Amino acid sequence: MKPGIRKRLFLLMLSGSALSFLFLGLPVLYGIYDLQTIVGQKEEAISREISYYTTDFAKEQAQEQMESEAEIHAGIMAYEAEQVQSDVTYFAEEVKEILDSPEQYPSLNLPNATYEAVPAGTAYVHFSPELASKGLTPELEREIRAVSNLATTMVSLSHYYKCVFVGSKHGYMIRVDEKGEPGTISHLSRERWQKYYDARDRAWYQWGMKQQTAAFSSVYEGTDGHPVISCVMPYYDGEGVAGVLGVDCEPGNLLPLEQEDSLDCFVLGRGGEVLLSNLPQKLSGDIPEGKDLRESSITSLAFAARRMVQGNVGYRKVRLLDEEYYLSYAPAPKLNWSVGTLVEKKKVTKEAGEAQSRMLGQLDELRSSFQRLFAALLLAVLAVLAVAVALVSYGSARASDFFCRPLRKLMAAAGEISQGNFSCKVDVQTGDELEQLAASFNGMTDELERYEKEIAGTARETSRLEAELAAAAHIQASLLPLPLPPRKEFCMGAAMYPAKEVGGDFYDFFYVDEKRLALIIADVSDKGVSAALFMAAAKTVLKNSILSGAGGGTLAEAVALANDQLSAENEEGLFVTVFAGLLHLGTGNFEYVNGGHNPPLLLQGDTLSYLPLTKKSTVLGMMEGLPFEEKSICLGKGDRLFLYTDGVTEAMDEKGQMFTKERLEKKLSLLSSRAEPGEVLENVLLEVKRHAGAAEQSDDITMLALKYAGAAEI
Repeated sequence: MKPGIRKRLFLLMLSGSALSFLFLGLPVLYGIYDLQTIVGQKEEAISREISYYTTDFAKEQAQEQMESEAEIHAGIMAYEAEQVQSDVTYFAEEVKEILDSPEQYPSLNLPNATYEAVPAGTAYVHFSPELASKGLTPELEREIRAVSNLATTMVSLSHYYKCVFVGSKHGYMIRVDEKGEPGTISHLSRERWQKYYDARDRAWYQWGMKQQTAAFSSVYEGTDGHPVISCVMPYYDGEGVAGVLGVDCEPGNLLPLEQEDSLDCFVLGRGGEVLLSNLPQKLSGDIPEGKDLRESSITSLAFAARRMVQGNVGYRKVRLLDEEYYLSYAPAPKLNWSVGTLVEKKKVTKEAGEAQSRMLGQLDELRSSFQRLFAALLLAVLAVLAVAVALVSYGSARASDFFCRPLRKLMAAAGEISQGNFSCKVDVQTGDELEQLAASFNGMTDELERYEKEIAGTARETSRLEAELAAAAHIQASLLPLPLPPRKEFCMGAAMYPAKEVGGDFYDFFYVDEKRLALIIADVSDKGVSAALFMAAAKTVLKNSILSGAGGGTLAEAVALANDQLSAENEEGLFVTVFAGLLHLGTGNFEYVNGGHNPPLLLQGDTLSYLPLTKKSTVLGMMEGLPFEEKSICLGKGDRLFLYTDGVTEAMDEKGQMFTKERLEKKLSLLSSRAEPGEVLENVLLEVKRHAGAAEQSDDITMLALKYAGAAEI
């Protein structure tokens, strides 16, 4: 008996379902498997790229830091060397003036270390054995008494150097040794040198006779038994070269190597010898002080040393104590020395390894997420196939209608969602996968509604941050001083226009006492919130330092104190350029200190000039213990000062062209001498904006104008 229609229909539908599984399910399953394979391959490729990138990035960062460190140290040496050469050149000019016109100077008699014990720190004369035996001619005695007028200058210089000296070709020497402990006598008063020392036989004298300008000798043992380096040059009289003069410096004074944050560092002399070093004890065997590194048994180190002595800038890898190091070096031209910095390779790659581990951990989480997704997709495919088999098995209009109604509900709900109604829900109670799909759909709408609320919250948070920035700008503006009450001695105006909501420029003015007015203008090295915070700290520290020193300290000491306080806690590496001045209202005397800032403009009638720069004009916040130099001028009635930051002269137009100081000078020259400070500021700002046009402001603009009217009449 043949099967009934129902059974044959069931078998036919079952066969159709099986074929559907084969033709539809297998390609889908293969696609899922292939996708998982591709993701795994991409993951391996990404892992390799992450490893290469993090390692290369760490090396580049280390190279930049080391090159910067080497260049900073070399720059410090060059700067200090230039200051020493300047002192020696000035000293030589003073000696030449005395020898050219000895009759204009009094006859002085200094103590003679050849015959008596002279206290250290005192200027004295010393005779070579030859001169002591021959005796002095009247002409030579007059020369010595005239040159003895250098005693005051030499004692002043001895506060900064180990020794200040003048060595004559005639065999006498005038010298001041560094003041030591109480009771210490000068070096040439000691038994070892008193009867035997002849400057003309010393290497520094012979080196100096070959020079045209102030030059540095190699490191040698001084008369006190310690290593020194001399800066010497010849001096002249009417007959030509009269001798050699100079100063002795400790090598460490030209390059302090004891900063806490400094990398391991060493200095090579012109002969390849290690002059200075702050390297760890374990490296002293491979890089000992005094050793010529060009002869080192370490090939890479010897090659680098030869490059350093030749004055090159470079970066290479060396192997010391079976460990790899990175070496960066840069020259200090004034000294013909070279600075090298070392850092262990494992320190460079340590942070890269940690970052790589974190990123690979994230990749592991991503891989797990993909695996869960693939499993869910596989289950979904199987579920859809099961539903398809069920639909084919029932194959009736009633079943079709039964399954179509929920689908129509889902389609209608999808239309609602497309119109933005994320609260729409679908009520399907079929007890099968469609009900699960509806539940997933409802879950999706819940997620969409939550996401919509998160977007709204993000928008509110953005508005709050904008409000806080506006409040920060208001607070920063409130930190600037209010206008001072009018006085007859002067009138003044100031303005600041930040490039962002908050900026790094500031100005300040306040009375130190009834007779002195302090003026400050400054520019922090960055912009935005971090610069604004540093600006607030710098403003407070400068004002407190100046006020605390009002009882007797100098303005330079107050600025140096502020620099120490800012440098001590400056973990972000920010710095600030500062110009600070004190105006004596009764006399017009204006004392000022320039900390790396643009020199202010001085207008005296129709004459425009810049205030002279100070020799020691370094920025604040980079390094503790730096000295600052103070200068002064006397303002006359009607004289005007214009202080500004580089946001004025470096304002750019749409083509990237700067405003320049020449345009600023021209604009100030065109303004009438009767123009009030506020009018001067408005005209300069208008000229800067006219130059910039539609270009966005690139830097903070800060200006301060002062007009001195003279002492108030009583």
